[in-house]
Amino acid sequence: MTSIAQSTATGALDTGRWRAGLLLGGAALLLGGAALMSLAPTIPSLTLLLRNIGPILVITGLILVAQGLVALRLSGTQRLAWLWVMPSMVFVFLVVIFPTLYALGLSTVQWDVQVPGQRFLFLDNYVTLLETARFWGALRNTVMIAVLAVSLQFVLGIGLAALFVQEFPGRALFLSILILPLMVAPVVAGQTWRMLWDARFGAVNDVLSRLTGQPVNLLWLANTQLAIPAIVITDVWQWTPFVFLIALAGFLAVNTELYEAARVDGASSWQIFWRITLPVVRPVLLVALLLRLFDALKIFDIIHILTQGGPGSSTESYSYYLYLNGISFGRFGYTAAGAILFMIVIVIASTILIRRVGET
Repeated sequence: MTSIAQSTATGALDTGRWRAGLLLGGAALLLGGAALMSLAPTIPSLTLLLRNIGPILVITGLILVAQGLVALRLSGTQRLAWLWVMPSMVFVFLVVIFPTLYALGLSTVQWDVQVPGQRFLFLDNYVTLLETARFWGALRNTVMIAVLAVSLQFVLGIGLAALFVQEFPGRALFLSILILPLMVAPVVAGQTWRMLWDARFGAVNDVLSRLTGQPVNLLWLANTQLAIPAIVITDVWQWTPFVFLIALAGFLAVNTELYEAARVDGASSWQIFWRITLPVVRPVLLVALLLRLFDALKIFDIIHILTQGGPGSSTESYSYYLYLNGISFGRFGYTAAGAILFMIVIVIASTILIRRVGET
């Protein structure tokens, strides 16, 4: 019996080492392949070779890691669950993790189409980024647009949701009309509002002229003082229905018995809304805030269509600033550093907000 137990323990130990070897070896190949692909531009004589070997190592490492996971001591049901989850894990790695690692490696390299050769810079791209005044201007514009737009969207969205909780004639028709902007592609919305903001033929100046009784020829998209408000209004028009629908769903889910008890106690409509409705739907509204805020911080398409960052760089958002440096100027290492820095800020902000939602 002792010999049988010893052989069983030895076999289990060997199996465990084999599984650990698969996982560690696969992880090493994954990281090694990613490192080779990121370092390839820095070694001109071996660039082609490293770019071909890197993906092979990554794929091989991925296969080994997958085999190690499947080889874990799991029950039949658990093993089947891993097999079902594995395609999603592979997809997340290829679409999220690997590009992030590649961008991280690229951010430490000087890769500029205007400068021959590539060399390792470590953190110089990040230092250059933080020392650039235009970077801080783009960041300021992004935060300003996001805060103004999301604030207005929540005020209007919650107000409309409170109005549409009650039944009234034509409610379904008006509801359908209100959510139409949400169905429009951002590029189409941008082109539409670009015509509306036109100084000579736009409907906005025409309406203002009729209301004031005198000609109005405001240069909405060519004036540094008016361009950002125009962008904010355009974004508010398109995304207020999103907040409206989420808030309306939350309001309709509130238990009506709470309202009845509050009315019996003599509470006014404002007190009911402020002390019952909003606290109950607060978690739903925080989720909507999380989604809209992060989407607003990535604003690109509306700015690209309306102003292209102008006049000058007065409406340049962070995403548009990275786009110009990466696509127009070919500063790939510098752009990768900006993207990694932006990702770090978003991760920190999202962690704080998600914890707040969890506490709620």
